[in-house]
Amino acid sequence: MKKTLSLIALSTLLGGCYSSPESVNSTARFASPEVNKSPFHLSLSLSTDTLNVIPLNTTEYVTDDSHLRAAAELSLGNGFELGWAAGGEGKYSLKYQFYGNSREEASSGDVSHAVSISYVSGDDSGVEAGNYIGGTAYNNAHWEFDKNAIDVALISGYRLTPELLLYGSVFYQDGDIDGRYYIPNSSTCKTKCKTDPINSDGKNYGVSLALEYTFTRNLFGTLEVTQHHADWFNRSQSKSTANFNLGYRF
Repeated sequence: MKKTLSLIALSTLLGGCYSSPESVNSTARFASPEVNKSPFHLSLSLSTDTLNVIPLNTTEYVTDDSHLRAAAELSLGNGFELGWAAGGEGKYSLKYQFYGNSREEASSGDVSHAVSISYVSGDDSGVEAGNYIGGTAYNNAHWEFDKNAIDVALISGYRLTPELLLYGSVFYQDGDIDGRYYIPNSSTCKTKCKTDPINSDGKNYGVSLALEYTFTRNLFGTLEVTQHHADWFNRSQSKSTANFNLGYRF
């Protein structure tokens, strides 16, 4: 996904909007184990999404960032639910509740379990600073890449009250990054043009814990904490994050 406007502005101030490739990893989960029993129930939500960021350039620190995350879920019946989310990354998911009462029938003391499988994707591009002669830059290498991954999760929950659901997940994500450096106009090269590939196999994994409260029949909010580990470009970082979600069920 493209850098946020704030980061672009900051990069401009610090010297020319140059950046290096980095893996931007979403930590927001917000996947309840309860699914509507009847099909075609739609849920829409907006949340924060703290990102676990791993740069390719080893001279740059591993860090974090944040995005707004929009999501939608649609029940299919028989315990299945389709999901979509877009924030730091794009995500398409299929969830199946295999134990416990449906969302319509849930009551205090209910235990529920579900599994999900998701396709996660993202892309990024930028310009990495090249060499300098005096104050003039040359060989500025443009770069671009696509990121694709499969995410699997086991989700369990316990309904404390009719309005309050406590749930958590264990998740694992495996994927790869495929891209390249390139010089748009080779005539600007003063030395050999940089056209190296950008490749990395990587993974994310961790646990999450969330508390969801139903304010009204349709409106709900969720506070979630996640312990997230990212491993990309032969670099790794573990991070604890907190995100908040506000949603509406039709």
